[in-house]
Amino acid sequence: MKGKNINKLGEFGLIDFIKKHNTKPKSYHNVCLDIGDDCFSFNPHTKSKYIVTTDILIENIHFKRQWATAKQIGQKAIEVNVSDIASMGNSKPLYAFISLGIPKNISVDFVKELFNSIKNTCDKYGIHLSGGDTVGAKDITISVTLAGICDKPISRTGAKNGDLIFVTGTFGDSVAGLEILSKAKKNLTSCERNLIKKHLIPQARLKEANLISKAIKITSMTDSSDGLFKSIELLTENKGAVINMEKIPLSQNLIKYTNKDYNKLYNCALFGGEEFELVFTINKKDKTKLEKLLPNVTCIGYINNGKVTYLQNGKQKKVKYNGYKHF
Repeated sequence: MKGKNINKLGEFGLIDFIKKHNTKPKSYHNVCLDIGDDCFSFNPHTKSKYIVTTDILIENIHFKRQWATAKQIGQKAIEVNVSDIASMGNSKPLYAFISLGIPKNISVDFVKELFNSIKNTCDKYGIHLSGGDTVGAKDITISVTLAGICDKPISRTGAKNGDLIFVTGTFGDSVAGLEILSKAKKNLTSCERNLIKKHLIPQARLKEANLISKAIKITSMTDSSDGLFKSIELLTENKGAVINMEKIPLSQNLIKYTNKDYNKLYNCALFGGEEFELVFTINKKDKTKLEKLLPNVTCIGYINNGKVTYLQNGKQKKVKYNGYKHF
């Protein structure tokens, strides 16, 4: 089938390919009925809470084929969902359901590479590919539903007055990478290539989320898929906060790319999405323990009973949302 388009393989030919190359269930998956039946069935035998999330990637909105490979698209489709699972704390993703809309002129090789990437990323996290659907579509559309278990899900709304706001990683690289890709530059610097990599190959923070939530009481948590500004907004519903902008962690690649233009730096860091870092709150008594456990976290502010205030060099700065809007 090399060089053939997907319409030559057909829907059931694609399903047979997925079944043949799927992950074999491990003992903790407790699979009763696998791909090939009308429903997927499992017997959980666990006291943990079930958690389910879903996300969708649409061609020309979330990715473009001219700059993202099938491998990168497949990997990202899983990572974005694992990131949501991670934000629940001490969690394990188990079952992925993939619904795929495919234009009929897409090559079989592209679709096979896409599904192999999905499978390999699932294998990375011990996820069993459990079913889904395939349809014809004008543009590639990938909808992933991911189910897992969690000891005690951490909500976005549990922060208390005086709690410290922490983040993992750095912010702004992904949106800068997207900007570079949009310019279609031919000769890229090493820092530009690194920023593009952050956009095309994101990494969920499942390991870090599980590590800290087992050792420390996390009072609220979310991921930064919609940008740091939105994450802070979600954690401070009906609450206030003070955010020190100079504490927001920035990569050297982003600083170099923006020529230390701090307006652009903070615009990227606050409003750039698809970072998949953790944004969470803890009681201030746990600060030292957290920083010893995970040295690469950063405290950017604290919760209060007022309103959300951004400080730059000690002075209040007016910040208004300037990120992507779907509608």
